[in-house]
Amino acid sequence: MNPLEVSALAGELAALVGRENVIPAKDARVQYANDQWWYAIAAAAADQPVSRPDVAVRPQTTEQVAAVLRFANLYGIPLTAWGGGSGVQGAANADRGGIILDLKGMQGVRHLDARSLTCTVEAGIACRDFEAWLNPQGYSFTHYPASAEWATVGGSIAARGSGVLSGKYGKIEEHVLSVEWVLPTGEIVNTPNVPRHAAGPELTQLLVGAEGTLGVITAATVKLHLLPKRRAFVVCAFESLSDGIEAGRIIMTTGLKPPVMRLYDHHAASHSLARAVETPLEHPTFVMMFDGEYPELVEMEAQIAARICREHGGRELSGRIGEVWWDRRYVFYYPPYAPELPSIWGTIDTVADFAHIEAVYHETTRAIHAACPPEYNLSLTTHFSHWYEWGSMIYARMKVPVGPSHLAEAKALHDAIFKAGVEASLRAGAVINDHHGVGIRLAPYMQAQYGDAGMDAMRRIKLALDPSGICAPGKLGL
Repeated sequence: MNPLEVSALAGELAALVGRENVIPAKDARVQYANDQWWYAIAAAAADQPVSRPDVAVRPQTTEQVAAVLRFANLYGIPLTAWGGGSGVQGAANADRGGIILDLKGMQGVRHLDARSLTCTVEAGIACRDFEAWLNPQGYSFTHYPASAEWATVGGSIAARGSGVLSGKYGKIEEHVLSVEWVLPTGEIVNTPNVPRHAAGPELTQLLVGAEGTLGVITAATVKLHLLPKRRAFVVCAFESLSDGIEAGRIIMTTGLKPPVMRLYDHHAASHSLARAVETPLEHPTFVMMFDGEYPELVEMEAQIAARICREHGGRELSGRIGEVWWDRRYVFYYPPYAPELPSIWGTIDTVADFAHIEAVYHETTRAIHAACPPEYNLSLTTHFSHWYEWGSMIYARMKVPVGPSHLAEAKALHDAIFKAGVEASLRAGAVINDHHGVGIRLAPYMQAQYGDAGMDAMRRIKLALDPSGICAPGKLGL
């Protein structure tokens, strides 16, 4: 857009949301220059930002969101929703210009139902802040993503995110009962107030993981839980990763529900985990936590899990390691643990059933190492961080300490590593992502994941709901 058009756009939006809630292009391109996708960070640092909004708005009400969407739809202006900017796949970047819709102006808690243990909350509140509001009252949201300090409730839903307590409480889709949703054409929809019904298709789940492509979530009713009265930790080391995977499979398929269940391969255990818990670790290591309202049940679950690990070759370590991990569970995402430029980094998190997950681990690991020339000294730390009754996922975090100095060459290396890892995981029977979403980074692999007919079905849904194609264009490969 030329400067005159941008000025006019800001003025029109000011009439809808108030001038104080409009951020002009110059400031918007600084505040919303990148999410936490490596390339978005690197490009912004090189003064070649991926995100180039023409304006940003921070609406205060659902009605204002609807007004902005109607306006954008009328004039065919791209619109990208922004939560906490903590996503790592590029979904929040306004790479086609247009409007950034910042939901952080909507952080209200609308209603707490103590009898049903539910709460209706606006989309822009950070998970950490929501949790801090709930805890003094004896409740927990139990959605603890690594980015809880920044990640919003709405952003978590849009990305189909997960948190460290997923083994018992589930990913975000298990937390959400209903949503308030503004269509790309500006209509406001409230989905049925509970997800278990036979009143037609489940519209709520259509929005979970849609990454803003089908409209904007402005509020959600979510499940709460009581703060646990007891936590118990189990930590076991295994001679082989295969034994640890089998112990985890038995735990998950026989009805135990550890909220935390993380199996680190030998490299991750001896490097990142050992460093965080300040304990030497040389073998694949399982860290588990059990919690609940009934201490005797928590202790029994922990004892049974420890027994299962022993039966599969596990050697029980001090539960104190687990307690330290719990207290420091977020340190992995801050310096000195988290990488910074000029490094290249990223996580290939793929998910598969138990029949395939071990092969996925080995094939993905081999492919990632093979894709990076040895002179770049790639490191890879992998753990199985989320477990289900049917399978698990691998969280393969790669880092190149110093990549090529030219941005285009660095991106080519980054993309080659991701291409090798994602394609290997698909060949081995996995799905391309578990909980980080798709965004820009994984959009090229959606066709391989869903096939021609599957992608055509998604494009038809997108076209029906967003006829002007304004919402998050290009994301999810749509």
